[in-house]
Amino acid sequence: MDALIGRKLLKVERLGWHQDGELDDRSVGPVHFVFEEDLGLFLAGRSDWSLELVGTHPGDRAWLDAYDYDWYGSRWMLRDASDEVPFASVLAKRLIALEPVLNQVDELIGLELDVDGEALTLKTWEGEVST
Repeated sequence: MDALIGRKLLKVERLGWHQDGELDDRSVGPVHFVFEEDLGLFLAGRSDWSLELVGTHPGDRAWLDAYDYDWYGSRWMLRDASDEVPFASVLAKRLIALEPVLNQVDELIGLELDVDGEALTLKTWEGEVST
């Protein structure tokens, strides 16, 4: 993740659970940050309610594999979340630092990004990445 420090945030992608006839809850779901040189960071909630972090590289879409299924007509849908709150205010700014957010037993449950002096914190809530 050190390779991301100093790079501009170019895009934010987010997965949302889509059920026919219902609006997606845009405040929860895995998040993929894309920085300069197409380097990325994928954040997803785990079943134990901790946070999983995966570095991604140009052309790497393997992080999507676990979300490619259909369940009785419902499925995960990837969208560009760059213009959504809280991501829009940090788009095109440089990542200065990443700080882990830990729970009482030192499990990773969140990540705080310092993006040109603006703090962006993502945490898991009931097993989902929440904003």
